[in-house]
Amino acid sequence: MSNKYDGLTPKEADELMTGLIGVIVCAELATARRMTPPEWEARDILEWSHSIASAIYDAIENRRKGVP
Repeated sequence: MSNKYDGLTPKEADELMTGLIGVIVCAELATARRMTPPEWEARDILEWSHSIASAIYDAIENRRKGVP
């Protein structure tokens, strides 16, 4: 089974991982910007931050396990 890091140099793989983390952050910021004030107030910020941190952790672990 191959992964998205196959064939990349370590520097390229790190840049891909950084880009993936950037996509996660930008998507969450876009979601926050679309929220109305009542939606924002109802949002559980601790749950939200945990989901973002988990997605970033997964990106890092996938990179670590897929070292070329």
